[in-house]
Formats: sequence, C-alpha cells, structure tokens
Amino acid sequence: MADLAPKFPTAVPQPPLDLSRVKALVCEPSGLIRQGIRLALNNVGIRTINEANTFLAAHKACEEGEHDFLVLNQEIEANDSTYLLREMRAGNLGKDPFVVSVMLLSSREEPVVRAAMDCGPDDLLLIPFSPDQLMNRLKVLVDRRKPFVVTHDYIGPDRRSAARPGATSAAQFHVPNPMRARGQGTPSDRYQKHMQETLSAMAVERIKRLAATIDWECNALTVSFREGRATSETTFRSLVKLDSVSEELSGRVSKTLGHTTDIIKGYLSDIRKFKNTPSQVSFSDVEMLSMNGRKISGTYTSR
Repeated sequence: MADLAPKFPTAVPQPPLDLSRVKALVCEPSGLIRQGIRLALNNVGIRTINEANTFLAAHKACEEGEHDFLVLNQEIEANDSTYLLREMRAGNLGKDPFVVSVMLLSSREEPVVRAAMDCGPDDLLLIPFSPDQLMNRLKVLVDRRKPFVVTHDYIGPDRRSAARPGATSAAQFHVPNPMRARGQGTPSDRYQKHMQETLSAMAVERIKRLAATIDWECNALTVSFREGRATSETTFRSLVKLDSVSEELSGRVSKTLGHTTDIIKGYLSDIRKFKNTPSQVSFSDVEMLSMNGRKISGTYTSR
C-alpha cells in the first residue's frame, strides 16, 4: 500500500557556527570599557579584536579594516562618531557597509538617542553595561538581524513597529550578515556576490527615495509661498535640502544607472542661483523649480 503520509521538506542543515573566525573592531576611548568589551567578545569565542581609542584611529580602522562586528562609542574625543557609521552604511567608508554594529551611548537624552539611531546601528547599548549584556545582544544579531530599509537620509535596520499613516511603505532588504557568514565559513566570493546584489538593489531604492524627496520638498515650498508663510530663512532651508538631495541623486543616477545627468545638473544650477539670494525668490521662481522637480521625480520614482 502506498505511503499516504504527508511529505514535509527537509530542513537544510546549517554549517556549525565558529565565532573564533569573526573579526571585531572596538572604537572606545576608555580602557576600562574596552577591557569589558574584550571580555564579552572572548566569552562568545571572538579572538581577533582590533581597538581604536582616538577618533583618527577609529576612522582609519573603519576605512582600512575588514571587520564583521563593530562596537562604536557615539562620541570619541568630543567628535560625533555617528558620522563614521553613517558613511559606512552609505558605502563611502570601509569595505563592507553591512558590518554588524552596536553603538555605545553615555546619555538617555532623546536627541542623543535619535542621532544614534539615525546613523544605522544594529543595536544601542547604554553605558555602563555588563559584559553579559553585550554578549546577549551579539548572539541575537548573529541569529536574527533585522532587515534594512532605505530612505533619502537613512540606511539601516528597520525599526518601525508600524507604517506611518499616509506614508508609502519602505521596501525591506535582507542584508548579508558578515558575522554569521564568517562564523559559518561562507566562501568570500559567495559573500561578495550577495553583498553586491544587495547593494545594487538598495542603490535603486535610494534613487527612488531621493527623487520622491525632491517632489515633496518642492510641494512644501510651493504651499508656503502660496499661503504667504515663506520667509528668506525657510526658503533658504528648502533650497539647501533640494541642493543636497539633487546633488546626491545626480551622482547616484550616473554611477548606478549610467544615465547622463544634464537635466539634474541644470536643476542644481537653478537651485544654487536662488540659494544665493533667497530673499529675492518669487512665486514664479518656485513654480518653475517645482515643475522641473516633478519632471525629475517622475523619471526616477517609477523605476
């Protein structure tokens, strides 16, 4: 008689995890805290640990090293270290924008926490902390890393509990986990392929988000002029935002899509002309900027 029992797919066995292969970087000015971090990393098997206790050393290590796990204090020698991780996530610093990271904070103040979250760390840890706290966070990050999202000004883990009302849903990207890959002995070429495929998809999403931001900023500027709320200061701020977003869009369109960017560069030229004399910007100038901005936005938001 035929076996009619239901067939279930057999789980693919995963290679054993050996965290002794993982390479860690600790950027922390306090020797005592570095000692506690090293103890926590040793306790989970990580032996290759590089340290940086100055901002310059941290920048150099992030730029030149091939690390899988990063512990970074938010402030080193009165320098804002969120800049380092933001640049890494954007692909402007270091060799792997997907390094697993924990940022250390010395304050619970909302602006401090918000600035840390906005640079894209996988987790935050408040000083003082015990080695066990760091060990537990690390174990979770090895097993269950959050997917990333991309906006016009953020690349990092998706921390949304729910979509904002009226907001378009941001696409999620299941990014490589270098700690897990190194611990399982994933071949370098396979990891690099996964990384490049993810980077390409995220680059296209970034272009869409930048283009949508141009449209949004132009609409806000137009409304403020129409309702008589525009001032030289608010106009200047909007133009600065449009300048920054349009400049990045131009570079990414050229690099990622291989398109000519003459239209975007012409738009940038107009923005910079108006930015030099914000008090002289008229409603007709804003209408012209908005019309051209919508054309650019429409070209790339629909990709």
